[in-house]
Amino acid sequence: MVGDLIRLKLTIQRHTLGWKRVLGLVAGVLAAAITWAVVFVAEPAARTDVLLLVLAFWTAGWMIGPVLTSGAAMLRPEYFTLLPLPRRRLGAGLLASAFAGVGGAVTTIAALALIPYALAEATGTAAIASAATAIVGAALLVVFVVALSRTVYALLGAAMRTHLGVELAAVQYGLLLSSMTAGWAVVRPVLESVPAFLRDGFGAIPARAVLEWTPFGLPLRAAGEMGAGRPLPALGSLALLAAATAVVVAAAIALSTPHVGNRTVRRRRRPWGSRVLTRPRWLPASPLGAVVGKELRTWWRDPWRSLEVRSAIWFGVFIAVYGAIAGVPEIAGLAGVAVALTVALSGANLYGQDGTALWQLVVAESPATVRADVRGRQIGLTVLFGLPALVLSAAMMAATGIYAYAVPILAVVIALLGVGCGTALVMSVLGATPGVDPHRRVNATDAGENTAGIFAAFQVQLWATAPTSAMAAVLTFAGDSLPAWFGTATLAVALVNAVAGAWIGGILATRRLAARLPETFAKLR
Repeated sequence: MVGDLIRLKLTIQRHTLGWKRVLGLVAGVLAAAITWAVVFVAEPAARTDVLLLVLAFWTAGWMIGPVLTSGAAMLRPEYFTLLPLPRRRLGAGLLASAFAGVGGAVTTIAALALIPYALAEATGTAAIASAATAIVGAALLVVFVVALSRTVYALLGAAMRTHLGVELAAVQYGLLLSSMTAGWAVVRPVLESVPAFLRDGFGAIPARAVLEWTPFGLPLRAAGEMGAGRPLPALGSLALLAAATAVVVAAAIALSTPHVGNRTVRRRRRPWGSRVLTRPRWLPASPLGAVVGKELRTWWRDPWRSLEVRSAIWFGVFIAVYGAIAGVPEIAGLAGVAVALTVALSGANLYGQDGTALWQLVVAESPATVRADVRGRQIGLTVLFGLPALVLSAAMMAATGIYAYAVPILAVVIALLGVGCGTALVMSVLGATPGVDPHRRVNATDAGENTAGIFAAFQVQLWATAPTSAMAAVLTFAGDSLPAWFGTATLAVALVNAVAGAWIGGILATRRLAARLPETFAKLR
């Protein structure tokens, strides 16, 4: 069975997008090469500290990577629910299949960097024993990180049925987005300190005393003890690593079994926001009002839609954190802009996220209902992302005191919200990508993946808001030399930009959906 699962996974991987496979291979080989390089480049006194930190990054990458890239969802336990297989045996087979592929191969190559480390730390016959210990430690480490990855992924999937789990997943996505956009503010001083770290290691910081007792530090400790002629402590370190590996493997097998219970935890209270929409009635008793109410409730209650909103908020929060770390308060002021920037990204696959629920629109198809559906979704996006963007902008300006940038920040937020909601609906119709149907979702990445649509939506949103961004930039850097009316003109341009983007996007989405509604539903099925 294990061989069948491995072949099935490799077959699925061969049919994924070619550029994804190439990118993963290049990134993995580069990371493995860096791991080997640090063993030879670092000074002898810092070699252990440097390799400890590199192995810590490998462990963190395996914990976070599958969650962010949906790679672990290739073989879902639910696919095998009806097969006459023992649950533990199925879990063990799925865990074994996780080692197949580029990730397991490059991790093994990187872990084998422990061999030159062991040879460099010992001399004579002790070097051979140290290298043998390093090989055993490397094998255990690879098993540990892969099993830990599966365990974390499965636990996060179970946690997605709770509010806390959604929040934890949102923190990860927000941290990733903020690192990609503003991480340079922190990475630059870190890169400047790399030569000193390669020379001195952690220095006076007692980090090694803590890290060497972690699972990724135990192989280094074991190889060092064996090279120093102390076999009992070395074997003890390997035993500790083997015990930790056994625990994680058992947890991964137990969690890699089909989930047949409720997809979400039973609610013990009425969801927040219900009374706001129903008592007193704020929305009109019309098709548009019905769609807006449905969208607001869905974005607020559905864990996978709520994950998008919360990720956007954490994106803005971490942007502010990076600005504070770098000592640049102007970056912190862009927290609300960051939230508004995710409107097109988060809504680029709205119909794909709804799945086969689109049948309700199909059976009630008419020009009025399609128009109301598109416009209602646009309003829901604007409200759900616009309020956090404005609140976060105001909070960051109050915290940093950069009130002079209030007008350009507000203008950019308005333009991004309007253009973003229009772009999102166009991409949702043009590139509707089927994912796991809502009632069958388990993991954080089950809502569907529309990479091309997300990238296109991001580019369109940036270019379509260029008029507002240009005026906001002029107002920011040359505000004192501009006439007093320039700020008002910037806000007016932003408002026109937003309304035009939302209106044009809505018209294009409505026409496309009305012309190809049955085909879109068939695609999502």
